[in-house]
Amino acid sequence: MRATWKVIFFSLLLFSMALPLLVYGVEHDGLGTNSIDAFRPMSAGQQAAQVVAGLYVKPAYMLLAAFLIVLVWNQSARPMRALLWGLIAFQVGETFCAVNFIAYRHQSLISEYLHSYGMVLAFGLLTYSLLEVLDIRFHLNRHQSTVRRAGIFTAFMTAILAFLPLTASLSPTEYQTRLFGVSYAYARFGFYQWYEARLLPWLAFSCLTAAGLTILFQKDAPLSNAAKAFFSAGVGALGFSFFRVALGALYADQLVWFEFWEELTELMMVVAVTFILWQYQPSMFKKFFAALRGVIGQGGAK
Repeated sequence: MRATWKVIFFSLLLFSMALPLLVYGVEHDGLGTNSIDAFRPMSAGQQAAQVVAGLYVKPAYMLLAAFLIVLVWNQSARPMRALLWGLIAFQVGETFCAVNFIAYRHQSLISEYLHSYGMVLAFGLLTYSLLEVLDIRFHLNRHQSTVRRAGIFTAFMTAILAFLPLTASLSPTEYQTRLFGVSYAYARFGFYQWYEARLLPWLAFSCLTAAGLTILFQKDAPLSNAAKAFFSAGVGALGFSFFRVALGALYADQLVWFEFWEELTELMMVVAVTFILWQYQPSMFKKFFAALRGVIGQGGAK
């Protein structure tokens, strides 16, 4: 039975990944062109910021995320399993981002879309992990009346926030530049912005509404797995939508800073996850480094 559910789950992931491409392609007769003709120069400081973000900040948080994946790999607790899959989704998404950055210089629609999709999954799974921790730590379903009222209120109020990105204007921007003598491009294509400011808010609204209704009608266990899953999916979609729409509005004409602050905030997120694990699960770090010292010791003895 568990194998069947896994097949269904991963089939839904693939379907949800392909559907935006199909819908946008049908509505707009394709995903749009990636031919960029406009040119804008960058200052030396902006070029340095891009190099720091792409060649130092990104590898730093990807290595740290890889370390966390190894650290929690054998953990069987539900919060840790959700965290593990969230980190894997994050790492896969950032790998596609790196491919787009290094190989395609920001001009690959599919690579950037898969980056965004991975981030949405990561946001949602990290939220689910947090809800699991709160449930285990505070036994939320023991306080059914309070949790039920708070859950319904939170879900529906958060659902209302989904309308905020829907009213944001879409302003695709793309231009060529030179990055220390190398041809480079920045792009916020129409497909990206449609996905972030139109599709994701509607998905978030649907999931958050479903979470509120689930809590409303499941009176015996208001914080059920279904309610947590719907709420986490909604927060993941809405969180990434807000993140991208805000950066796009702040740096619509200076996309180098869009890239810089996105990379820096992702580093901050991974560092925050590491810090929380270190504070509340220090034994995992001790066991990992003890095992690592053992491996190194055995290698040195040989």
